[in-house]
Amino acid sequence: MRLRTFTAPDMPAAMQQVRQALGDEAIILSTQPQRGRKGVQVTAAIEASGEWPVASGEKKKPSSPTTRHSSLATETEAFRFDLQHLLRFHNVPELFIARMMKQAEKQSSLEKFLGEYFIFEPINLDPLPPQGGGLGRGKEVVGRGLNHAGTHPHPGHPPYRGRENILMLVGPPGVGKTLTTARIAAQLCVNQKTPAIAVITTDNQRAGGIEQLQAFTSILGLDLHVAPTRAELWRHIQSQPKDMRILIDTAGCNPYDAKVVSELAAYGALEGVEPILVLPAGGDSEEAIDIAEAFTALPIRRLLVTRADTARRFGGVLSVALAHGLAFCNAGHSPGITLPLQPMNGEALAQYLLRYQLQNG
Repeated sequence: MRLRTFTAPDMPAAMQQVRQALGDEAIILSTQPQRGRKGVQVTAAIEASGEWPVASGEKKKPSSPTTRHSSLATETEAFRFDLQHLLRFHNVPELFIARMMKQAEKQSSLEKFLGEYFIFEPINLDPLPPQGGGLGRGKEVVGRGLNHAGTHPHPGHPPYRGRENILMLVGPPGVGKTLTTARIAAQLCVNQKTPAIAVITTDNQRAGGIEQLQAFTSILGLDLHVAPTRAELWRHIQSQPKDMRILIDTAGCNPYDAKVVSELAAYGALEGVEPILVLPAGGDSEEAIDIAEAFTALPIRRLLVTRADTARRFGGVLSVALAHGLAFCNAGHSPGITLPLQPMNGEALAQYLLRYQLQNG
């Protein structure tokens, strides 16, 4: 990658210099006020591929003489410029920004771009079909991500499994797993005339952990099963009917304690169990990537975001999805259990990323 720095009286003039010198493929790495005088300084880059495209100051020949193509290029250029600044506001690492820019060359809609670039597989909260056995054919995925077309940076993401019936929420301490378990149970109770739901907790270490979940399940009229060991968890799972929806709340896991992670991985390896990683919005991007790395000892394929209503920046969860090829499933907003989890898709993610800017005009 080759870098060049441009100075100009204002941003439009700087962008014109970038286009003339590097072409439309250029990636804006940074913008800042010019030191000691008025103006801006822009650092841009382009993939190294031999000669520089066009020398600074020379007029670049248009790729198409038509006004229509010129208008589309301007629209796409404006979108790419805004997207870069938006991702930097959310503290997304520059490596991921550069990768995303390569896929944003023909886009002008944030919702559409996010819907195609990321993977979205919301938790299925509809009633299971009679005699479904839990893992029958489910409804279509909300967003398939570019990996399904062979262009996503993480093409190894497993295919959608259909309707799930055994979900285990995992994550570091304090991210909201217990509340999220209760919220999923509440939504299932609302959506099913005769709820067939079993709630299990493996958290017998945190003070008040069982009591907290017991308070929620009692309100919903559900029994709470406690499984302090892997054998006990498997016994509870085996004792449930095949069409039972099973929710498993786990103890907060220190991602840097290999022994604790190994024990959790043994729970996640039980047949039919899908562990879902729970992380809060607003975290540091690099730290979130490191935390998620530890949980890849489990067959993690989906990410559930909590505290979406109290965060300004979503770079942490975006980076986790990009670094580990995870699909967004749902997001939680309120501290109560009555408001449902929001299914994630391109439009919902765009609203989260733009919310602070829209609120502040």
